Amino acid sequence: MARIRRSLLAVAPAAGTRRPDDDVEALLGATQEFTEMLLKLDGRYGDRGALPDDASQLGDTGLGVFAELASRANELGMARVKGELERVTVSIADWVARHQGKIGVLEPVVNGLAVIANEIQDQGRLAELADFMDYLADAVSDSLRADLDKGNSGRPWRILNLNCAIVATRSHDAARMARAFDQLVQRLPQDAAAFFQEGMRQMEIIPYPPQVQAVMQHYFQAFAQHTLH
Repeated sequence: MARIRRSLLAVAPAAGTRRPDDDVEALLGATQEFTEMLLKLDGRYGDRGALPDDASQLGDTGLGVFAELASRANELGMARVKGELERVTVSIADWVARHQGKIGVLEPVVNGLAVIANEIQDQGRLAELADFMDYLADAVSDSLRADLDKGNSGRPWRILNLNCAIVATRSHDAARMARAFDQLVQRLPQDAAAFFQEGMRQMEIIPYPPQVQAVMQHYFQAFAQHTLH
């Protein structure tokens, strides 16, 4: 966090102009206090299980602060710092899930997971990440899981589930692909057909191994062909 603090403040406007550096400093201070509070709670009550405090509310507060700070980094043209801040939100989301809370601020978490996924090439780690993404999806708040804003193709709930299916495909693990695809059909039935159709196109472009092609073919034939017009 100290390194991120130095990076952000180093590009703040000079004295005499508007002082966004003050806003950045306040946000960074809030994130420091927040992470210290989470560590204290884990030390007192253990690193998983329900807490006397509301893990959902605590998590959303921290996620909101980190999301605002990532937005500020983006405004300053600091893509790497933005990505690092969003990676932190993945840990916060994991903390919420471990303490039986619900994740209500999802966009920075989805962005952080995408950063992590883009850095991984090892298929075993990709398989683990796919499982982790599904684990976090189970902890998303009921209001977001209801997926009422279907007109917004960039809504975080949609992107999370599509990315989970993509990461599972990249893992070349047939069992994990099947689990991710089943969840995709259940959570995003309106998007599943197009996903499997695009998946079949990717099978023609990228030399995926036979077991991956077989799983994609199965879901395309069982689902997509009956729903695409």
